[in-house]
Amino acid sequence: MFGTVREEHSWRPDDRIQQLRLIGEVFANTLARKQVELEGQRLRQEMAHIGRVSAMGELTASLAHELNQPLTAILNNAQVAQRFLAAEVVDVEEIREILNDIVADDKRAAEVIRRLRLLLKKGDLEYVSLDLNEVVTEVARLVTSDAAIRNVSMVVEAAPRLPRVRGDRVQLQQVVLNLVLNGLDALDDSSPDRKGLVIRTFRDGAAVVGVAVHDTGPGIADKSVDHIFDALYTTKPDGIGMGLAIARTIVEGHGGRLTAANHEDGGAILQFTLPVDKAATR
Repeated sequence: MFGTVREEHSWRPDDRIQQLRLIGEVFANTLARKQVELEGQRLRQEMAHIGRVSAMGELTASLAHELNQPLTAILNNAQVAQRFLAAEVVDVEEIREILNDIVADDKRAAEVIRRLRLLLKKGDLEYVSLDLNEVVTEVARLVTSDAAIRNVSMVVEAAPRLPRVRGDRVQLQQVVLNLVLNGLDALDDSSPDRKGLVIRTFRDGAAVVGVAVHDTGPGIADKSVDHIFDALYTTKPDGIGMGLAIARTIVEGHGGRLTAANHEDGGAILQFTLPVDKAATR
């Protein structure tokens, strides 16, 4: 009986070669798909990094101003301390206050550099539980000087008790930065009394949170509404049309959605939503 079973299930050499060939093709196709997937992820990370570097280029004047303020204060305080030390009677309390000011200004400059290094760093994605309000606040601090230089009144409205999301901090900061810079650019030709920008976090039901950036500029032209997130599409004379395209890729990679529309009160509103981190709400 067993001999019969063995005989019925024995493979001819040609059959065995064909089976092995099919198995080899399956493994080869699987490996090729995985390589394509990894290469696509690498390219997306490279493009995201290029987008951050490009965005930092737009903030050059702002960052120089933000760094120059504490550095100038440090120099002034050090010169005052030198004059005090040259006096016949040294006021130790005054010197102590000056040194405290120098330390505080040094920390201000170091914080600006820290935020820059985080945004410009290049590495693997780190998906962690995040407070979206913190992400927005850090970006707002980075662009405060830029908004002031452009005479734009910028307001941050953070929703209280906002559920956490899961994502890569640097990439989500990049999305917020792109939306804010887009809003600031939209206000360049607006009259001084019409230059306003609101960055708002919100909750949409139990499972979704988001960030909205509303500017008081001219709004989105009808011809641009359907193309604003397309790669290489731009209405700026010196734009490359990648900032919002990269932002959309990042948001969708986080399981979210990025949209743009004209606001009923005027201007444009760009916003993205993300799923709530369920593990953090347990």
